[in-house]
Amino acid sequence: MESGVGYVDCAGSGVVPAVGGVAGLAGAIVLGPRIGKFNKDGSANVMPGHHIPMAMLGTFILLFGWFGFNAASTFAVTDTRFAVVALNTALAAAFGATTSMFFMMNRGDKKPDPGMMVNGMLGGLVAITAPCAFVQPWAAAVIGIIAGLLIPIALGFFEKRGVDDPVGAISVHGVGGIFGVLAVGIFADGQYGAGWNGTEVTGITGILYDTSDGAKQLASQATGALVICTGIFRVAYGFFKIQATVSKSMGKGGIRSAEQDEIEGLDLPEMGVLAYPE
Repeated sequence: MESGVGYVDCAGSGVVPAVGGVAGLAGAIVLGPRIGKFNKDGSANVMPGHHIPMAMLGTFILLFGWFGFNAASTFAVTDTRFAVVALNTALAAAFGATTSMFFMMNRGDKKPDPGMMVNGMLGGLVAITAPCAFVQPWAAAVIGIIAGLLIPIALGFFEKRGVDDPVGAISVHGVGGIFGVLAVGIFADGQYGAGWNGTEVTGITGILYDTSDGAKQLASQATGALVICTGIFRVAYGFFKIQATVSKSMGKGGIRSAEQDEIEGLDLPEMGVLAYPE
């Protein structure tokens, strides 16, 4: 085959996180920013979450679940690759969190940002999901480092372009997922994942290990990433746009909450009780 062994995604960096991140971008564009997020000159205001420890706890629960996502949902425990996948998952998460922490410490007041740390950890998890079975542990660490840098950079990139992403889903899942897809074509060592390269059966091989087959594999991964970005974005954008149009035609305010509800907080109109009665 002229495209390596075709598109490969072990546990779903592309079909799960990247699809969600691209769809989130489409939704954010249609929905528009929250009230008060951007000033008239385009500069952004910080709108922090209400409970950072709770957000971090939720992320660590996700970390625990990711071992099932990558290893247990893909391999039997009797498969020797099971341990490699679990190790790679842990390494990418740890290096992603640490890298994002140091990235933030090199800016502003030289202090770590807990929210960005867990976003970096999630970015590492998302990025290692596609190549988790095909790379060596050192490569998993490198993938985590790159993801830990990409996430805060991507967050700033989208914010400067007027896209309001309250939890960083576009950057963490979209950018991290696309990078994970490409990482297969870069770091796969050829020791796992049988495929046909045109002349013989071979493992999934990235460009670092074989410039010929690896380049073909990277091309396959890039093609898959491009299909996700274009195909899913179109479908999601059309879905949100139709929702907004139908809602307005019915005399409602589109898919946004009422302005007054947004200003006062959505706990009462959505749930019927106040989250902060004081």
